[in-house]
Amino acid sequence: MFATRMGRVLALVVFLGGCAADCGGDWHAIGARDGRLGATPQADIYASRCGGNVDRARYAEGWEAGNAMRPRTPYY
Repeated sequence: MFATRMGRVLALVVFLGGCAADCGGDWHAIGARDGRLGATPQADIYASRCGGNVDRARYAEGWEAGNAMRPRTPYY
């Protein structure tokens, strides 16, 4: 019983810690990471998760830079 409760608490702490990490201050770096990974721009999602504290311009600049780094597959 104790192990189950501690497992749930640990999972909650890890989950909340991950959310807090994405609500950090370097929106350019977060955008660049998302762009490199091929994700669509996520600024609206971060804004809802982080209480609207998103520098959308810096995020968009980072996303563009990260997306430009992705390898392009030639289509024949």
